[in-house]
Amino acid sequence: MHVSETMRTYSGPFLTQKGFIQAQLSVEGGSEESDIWGERGIGSIVDFEEGGAEGIPAIIVPTFYNAHTHTGDSVVKKVPSGTLAEIVGPNGFKHEALAKASEKEMIQALKGYLQDAIDTGIRDIVDFREGGIDGIRVIRTAFEEFEERLRLRIMSRPSQKKYDEWELNKLLSLSDGIGLSSYRDWNESLLGRIAQAAAKMSKPLSMHCSEDVREPIDSVIELGVHHLVHMVEATQDDFLVCVLEDIPVVVCPRSNMFFGKIPDIPGMLEAGLTPCLGTDNAMLSSPNMFREMEAAFRISRFKGEIDPLDILMMATWNPRKALNLPYCIGPSEPRDDSKEDYMILSQPRGDPAYDVVTRKAPDDVLEIVEW
Repeated sequence: MHVSETMRTYSGPFLTQKGFIQAQLSVEGGSEESDIWGERGIGSIVDFEEGGAEGIPAIIVPTFYNAHTHTGDSVVKKVPSGTLAEIVGPNGFKHEALAKASEKEMIQALKGYLQDAIDTGIRDIVDFREGGIDGIRVIRTAFEEFEERLRLRIMSRPSQKKYDEWELNKLLSLSDGIGLSSYRDWNESLLGRIAQAAAKMSKPLSMHCSEDVREPIDSVIELGVHHLVHMVEATQDDFLVCVLEDIPVVVCPRSNMFFGKIPDIPGMLEAGLTPCLGTDNAMLSSPNMFREMEAAFRISRFKGEIDPLDILMMATWNPRKALNLPYCIGPSEPRDDSKEDYMILSQPRGDPAYDVVTRKAPDDVLEIVEW
C-alpha cells in the first residue's frame, strides 16, 4: 500500500477502551514506501471528529500488542513432533535445536520474525528470552534495525537452573524482567531467590503456569508474579485468585491447540480477568495476530458464548492496560503516554469487531498512524 504525504480523511468504527464509536479523522504525513511504516515514519492524526462520516470508509483500531512470544524459536525449521514436554520442555526438541543453531542463523531468523510482526500490524512485543545473557545480546543485535517501529519487552531467563547471583543481576539490568517456564520446572528455593532478586531491582517476574497440568496457584502467587501465561489447566477458582491478586493472564490459543488443549477464555472473562493475547513459540505459530484472534474466537465457542469485541480487546487495549510494561529497547524518543498508535483497516463489512477478528488480514492494513 502506497501512502502519500498529502492529507487524507478516514471515517468509520473507531475502537476506544470502552468499545467502538463512529468517528472521522484526518491524517497527515506518511511515506511512499510499500512498508506500512516506511522509511520516513508514519502519518499523524491531525483532526478527529466523533460521529463524522466523511472520508474513506475504514475501521480504526490500536496497533496489535503481542503479549507473549518466544522469538528465538524462529530459528527452528524442523516440524515439531511429540508431547508438550517433549517439544518445549527442559532438554526437549526445541532446546536441542536452539543449542545447535549458530548465532548468525539465530539473528537472521529473528530479523525475519520481527519484520513479519511489523507487516501484520504489531507495535508491541513481550518476548520470553532463553539463553541467558547471550540470548539478550542476540535479540538486541537482531532488533537494531527495527527500533523505531517496534517496542520490545525482554523477559530474560537464567541460562541454567542454578543460582548465579552475578548472572541474575546482569540479566535484570539488561532486560525488562524475568520470564520463566512452568513452576514445576524449577526448584522452589531457586524460584524464591529469583523472585527476591527481581523484586529488589523492581523488575517484573512472569511465568508460564498450568499449561500442561494444574499447578499450585497459591505457591505461584507467593512469588509476586507480575503476569501468568496460558492457565489452560487452571480452574475457575484459580482465575478468581488471579482476579483478587490483580494478576493478568496471557493466552496463546494456536500454541495450545497444537498440543490438543483449549484455553477457557469465556471462563476467564466470567471470573473478571482481563486476558491478553500472544502468539507464543515462533516455531509453532507466526506472529500474525489476525490468525491468533480468529483462533481464539472460534475455539472459545467450545467453552461458551464469546463476544468478538472481547477477543479484539485482548490484542489491543487489554495488554496496554493490564500489563503496563515499560520497554528497554524501542523508539529512541521516550514514549508519550498520552499518544497511541492506530491501524487503519480497509472498509468495514458488518459488525466491526467480528469483521476484524474473523475476516481481516495483514493485506487489509492501509497504514499505521499516531495520535
